[in-house]
Amino acid sequence: MRGLAAYIMRGRAQAVSAICALTVLSWVVSLASLLAAAALALPTLRKGAAEGGLLLGMAVAIMALIGGLMLGNPLSAAGYALALWGPVWLLSALLRETARLDWTLGAAALLAMVLVLGLYAVYGDPMRLWLEELQQFSKAFVEGGRPAAEQALLRQNVELFARYMTGGIAAGSMLTVSFSLLLARWWQATLFNPGGFRVEFQGLRPASPWAYASLGLFALAGIADGGLAEFAWNLALPLSMLFLLTGFAVLHAVFGRQANGGFWLAGVYVALVFASPLIVLIGLLGYSDTWMDWRNRPRVA
Repeated sequence: MRGLAAYIMRGRAQAVSAICALTVLSWVVSLASLLAAAALALPTLRKGAAEGGLLLGMAVAIMALIGGLMLGNPLSAAGYALALWGPVWLLSALLRETARLDWTLGAAALLAMVLVLGLYAVYGDPMRLWLEELQQFSKAFVEGGRPAAEQALLRQNVELFARYMTGGIAAGSMLTVSFSLLLARWWQATLFNPGGFRVEFQGLRPASPWAYASLGLFALAGIADGGLAEFAWNLALPLSMLFLLTGFAVLHAVFGRQANGGFWLAGVYVALVFASPLIVLIGLLGYSDTWMDWRNRPRVA
């Protein structure tokens, strides 16, 4: 990873080639999209928004050319690249100017909430859009000779999933952008400020208004009915990702000051593979840190 970061920082040609190559790879291996966005964020963090914007424009033009040659559709390739890189470029520029990771990740959550609002503004009820897509996808299962009870349950689950897919997609986008930004910040620290990323990430603690706003949305979702409750849930989901990241920061900070903390931290990540609901507890840990300030509590002997 350090070698890739060093290659990206050698110059514009190297940076653009890495961004485009990783983006093409992401057509086959989706996780490569995280690296592609981070490859743009790193020069932006180091050299500023203008340099990052220039690299962004050059990479989009090259991706349009590649899309035209390989896919016969330059606009789709350019649009995919811009959607992948644009938010990360904006957020990395913000992080460079403010040096505030909490503000930057809060802005990422806000952008994701704007995405939810935009989908509601365009489609009115985006649930119907997702429902049509999911029904087409699940049609083969429904009509596959399954018992009537199973078909009814599948239809019910598809409808439930469609109701909250807008917020789910926005939450996933928020995490994707945040992971790319954090990766680029780690690269930057590795090259120019060893140890700096650990201090910055372990100190992540969003301002309390974010927590109150999130709790307000969840409360509205709980007491409201119908479309209003659904809308509140879809707005709350991407915002809650901010506190999921905070929860991980708390875990890293608390375990990081213990002699065997690495062992326990690794155990948490392994447990997540086999017990995914644990992610909810980590999110709650991030919420509660707003009031409990776990990292600065005295250790119990």
